[in-house]
Amino acid sequence: MTERHEAIVKSMAMIHRSEHIFKDSRLTETGLCVGQLRYLFTLYKEDGLAQEAFVKRFSVDKANVTRHIKRLMELGFVRREQDQKDKRIQRIFLTKKGLAQKTLIEGLTEQWNDCLTAGFSEQERSEFFRLVVQMAENATCAAKKEESV
Repeated sequence: MTERHEAIVKSMAMIHRSEHIFKDSRLTETGLCVGQLRYLFTLYKEDGLAQEAFVKRFSVDKANVTRHIKRLMELGFVRREQDQKDKRIQRIFLTKKGLAQKTLIEGLTEQWNDCLTAGFSEQERSEFFRLVVQMAENATCAAKKEESV
């Protein structure tokens, strides 16, 4: 492993772990954990999404999605309903309690983004976010190529 690669991998791991510490400490009272936030964020944009859609969107297995949805249901943030047209489809909807967390979650995410980019100019922030999105797209593309081999 080259020094540059090692530094990138270590830095990404540190950012990921630090985000969990930062957000989890602020989510304690809600019962939520960082891993559940992306489900709520997705539902804020597209309430009533089919449970299977989370599998594709997040590139995770069904058991992972089921576990997170179950926990969000236990906490009262979401509810599951059978699709009216296709009974095989389970749709996930936000509850009033889930909707009530939107401001907190968005604020927490904004705080984290500010921490990550402290000392950056607006131009550097924009470029950073553009590069991170490009890296994610590159990684996803590479992983899909490997899956098809």
